[in-house]
Amino acid sequence: MRIIAWNCRGLGNASVVHRLPDVQKRESPNILFVSETKMDKRGMERFQWFVGMPNMMVKDCRGNSGGLALFWRRAVDVVIRSLSKYHIDATVQEERVEWRITGAYGDKKTEEKAKTWRLLKLLYNQYTKPWLCLGDYNELLFGCKKVGGQPRSAACMERLRNTLADCNLGDLGFVGVIFTWRNHHHKAEGYIKERLDRAVANMEWRNLFPLVRVVNGYPRHSDHRPLIVECGHREPMQFSTVKDFSLKFEAKWPEEEDCPGEQLHIYWKQRAHPLWLTKGDRNTKYFHTCASERKRRNYIRFLKDDDGAVVAGNALKPFITNH
Repeated sequence: MRIIAWNCRGLGNASVVHRLPDVQKRESPNILFVSETKMDKRGMERFQWFVGMPNMMVKDCRGNSGGLALFWRRAVDVVIRSLSKYHIDATVQEERVEWRITGAYGDKKTEEKAKTWRLLKLLYNQYTKPWLCLGDYNELLFGCKKVGGQPRSAACMERLRNTLADCNLGDLGFVGVIFTWRNHHHKAEGYIKERLDRAVANMEWRNLFPLVRVVNGYPRHSDHRPLIVECGHREPMQFSTVKDFSLKFEAKWPEEEDCPGEQLHIYWKQRAHPLWLTKGDRNTKYFHTCASERKRRNYIRFLKDDDGAVVAGNALKPFITNH
């Protein structure tokens, strides 16, 4: 199963339209979520031919802004549950297991962002299933994930962190370039890049797809990089550092490798300590989640030999023994 989420910044753009078949051919997604389509349902029906997927759900744009669409292949069993200007929520039936996918889009306006965060909490409370939520949140988790421009409001970033933590959603990490959005300013002093797009999931979904891989793809005529989620990835996932995928105490947040240690320390002290005191000392699901995550972090998936070749699977034991 492969899923792509992409803020295409308008499907009326001829270059984007002609690039999407290339995305289909190169990545071959089973499910495709597109935001900022800037099209209504009638326009999307004409565009569907370019995508090559027979199934589609559309949330119309408003004027010349917004618009969402979810496409899926014939062999994928998808049931749409709800949609709004900020999301399309669905369930996926796969090999007797049902899980949830939400394509999300965060409001650009600071004064309107609270609507997106309230929606996520509402979706969280609707029903419990393994849950993948991905898209352009139009917000940072930490200030270190922005280069150029004015510093982001700490309060705004904290509201997103708290919302995802309250929904038991943790960042799945990524492979590739850190920043998923950049402006097109041609002068260095005006150039800005940020990590606005991300895939997050709850622990139940992580347990279904323990070897998931998220790739920040090539932007292809948009200022956003597409998120490519490979659910059934069977090769060891290699990160620039172990920190890229190290889920912290609550099994919700990966450590942001470039963030100041004190910033993370304060956040985790505030969030995790009361939860451990109230839940961690009992035989609860929370405790088992923490223990499982420690086990996952300590598990050795692969090593590299002196020549840089990856050693994995059954070859690990003799390699370690003979080293």
